[in-house]
Amino acid sequence: MRLNGLIVVLLMSWTGAAEAAVAADVKQQRQWFSEARAALKADNDEHFEQLKSRLKDYPLFPYLELWQARHALALQQDGLVETMLSRHADIPEAVDLRLAWVRELARRGQWPHVAEQLALLPGMATQLPEIAMVTLWRNGHKDEAMSIFTRRWMQGAASADISLALKHAWQKQGHPTVDERWARITVLARRGLWQQVSGLASGLLARQQPWVRQWQLMQQNPEAILTDWQADMDQAVSRRMFGDILHRLARQDVLLAWQALHRNRHIAGDELAEYQRRIALRAARQHLPEAADWLAGLPRARQNSETRAWQVRLYLLQQDNRRALKAIRAMPEQEQQQSRWVFWKAQAMHELGQKAGARRLYDQLAEGRGYYSFLSAEHLKQPYQFSGSDFEVESALRDTVAQRPAMLRAYEWWMLGDAGKANREWYLAMHGATAEQWRAAAGLAMDWGWYDRMIYAAYRAGEIDALTYRFPKGFEDSVQQLSEQTGLTASLIWSVIRQESAFNQRAVSRTGARGLMQLMPRTARHVASQNDFDVQPEDLFDAGMNIRLGSLYLSELNERFDGNVALMAAAYNAGPTRVSRWLERTPFQNRAAWVEAIPFNETRRYVQQVMAFMVVYDWLQAKTPKAVSAHLASLHPLAEKAVN
Repeated sequence: MRLNGLIVVLLMSWTGAAEAAVAADVKQQRQWFSEARAALKADNDEHFEQLKSRLKDYPLFPYLELWQARHALALQQDGLVETMLSRHADIPEAVDLRLAWVRELARRGQWPHVAEQLALLPGMATQLPEIAMVTLWRNGHKDEAMSIFTRRWMQGAASADISLALKHAWQKQGHPTVDERWARITVLARRGLWQQVSGLASGLLARQQPWVRQWQLMQQNPEAILTDWQADMDQAVSRRMFGDILHRLARQDVLLAWQALHRNRHIAGDELAEYQRRIALRAARQHLPEAADWLAGLPRARQNSETRAWQVRLYLLQQDNRRALKAIRAMPEQEQQQSRWVFWKAQAMHELGQKAGARRLYDQLAEGRGYYSFLSAEHLKQPYQFSGSDFEVESALRDTVAQRPAMLRAYEWWMLGDAGKANREWYLAMHGATAEQWRAAAGLAMDWGWYDRMIYAAYRAGEIDALTYRFPKGFEDSVQQLSEQTGLTASLIWSVIRQESAFNQRAVSRTGARGLMQLMPRTARHVASQNDFDVQPEDLFDAGMNIRLGSLYLSELNERFDGNVALMAAAYNAGPTRVSRWLERTPFQNRAAWVEAIPFNETRRYVQQVMAFMVVYDWLQAKTPKAVSAHLASLHPLAEKAVN
């Protein structure tokens, strides 16, 4: 017995030592891989080859060969490129190599070869539209290429040197025509690019050239459309100009734009109705009372979910429950079933004394989990419903998913801190996955601390009630530290992270906001300056720094808006100046109605999501969530003044 026990101890010691050795080896491989990448960039071929020879069993070895092939493109070593593309066709980086190769082949003028590559990956034509167009022309598809060039030119696209010969051939065929010039002028004029417009105007008919100058002058003074509009020009041109100037006037004064539209006798029918719809929606977002009637008066064909929604919102602001209820009931049945309109239907019915019907709707909503469900539960004085239930994953399935080659590569990129490349490999690894495999992937992501993938995998698995997975308490040390420093709750900080980036450290928005809490570099610099430290744009991808800056900015907004979470969240998303302006112009008594009538769809959803997420995070921490209505309780002084 003692001998058997000794054998077990020895085996356990040997296994532990073996695992430690493997971990050390992988750590060393990561170091060598990073050094090899740096050596290749530095053209240190000898050192690169030495390191590469040590990494043949490392999951990311294919990247070294693909990068080496890309490095050789300038040397026209196409054979090496083809070999590596064939050998590593399943690696996402191979697509980047092929794109780079196509650009290089186009630069050399090897158009038959370019056509072959574009045919292999048809999606490349979308990524390289000008090269694809010139490839058609160079390979004999003249008419098709000319047609594409015409369309791109009319849409305002610029031309690179690569399409210069095609452009000259296009011009020899009599292009651009007057109509084509006007199409491009319209696009450029709307962008305010008058220097480019001037060059085009010289090719118009002599009687048309003054119209371009008139257009430019009226852009500078859109109000002149009310008195100085001249309609003695071609109707097509007149409509283009009128539409542009009307849009600009509406941005300055929506009432004047409405007047200008109805004074112009040349706009009628569907065109008139479309302008009416656009102006009415702009007026609605400014909470002008007239907008409700404008929207109601639109032809049925021009009404949609947005126009119907804003009708209801305006009635809610006016506390006109009867008309709000009527407008909701006029919606298509599918729209009425949205939780938003079920809630407001219940609210209106309750205020109108239809208590039993309202109660049924509140009961229906209160069974769920979300902003309107939480408000309904509060109305009924019932506890929030949390059906949170996590799931277990079989270890065998978990190991199978973890050992997929693409998942091994994803993990290595994650450990190396490159979330972008890690995500690409992750998607490849999970292509066509079953719900069970997505559960396994969620478990792996949880083990790795890869929170955004954990959220996504749980969603793909259909596990909407797996709250631990869908609402991670990531970067807990930083969040708790900033919570104590700023006085903000950890639930608020986590909720903003969850809504802003879903815990993706490398997230970048279309406007340039970065990192976990999606900070614009300018905002980050402002916050850093206010707190006496420096920050660089790349620092925003560091989790700790991003949470620090985002929390300090939230703290600044907290002070400005007197602790009102709804206003803080709106300001974080849309900017504090906008929120202050909204408060100045819009008195309200029903605070939930004010949130419902936030002018920006994105900001409205953002505010509602943040408040709902706070409830979930409160529950995950202490099972005692703060009421959603409590986040609306403290009004900013400007709002109080507006009410009184």
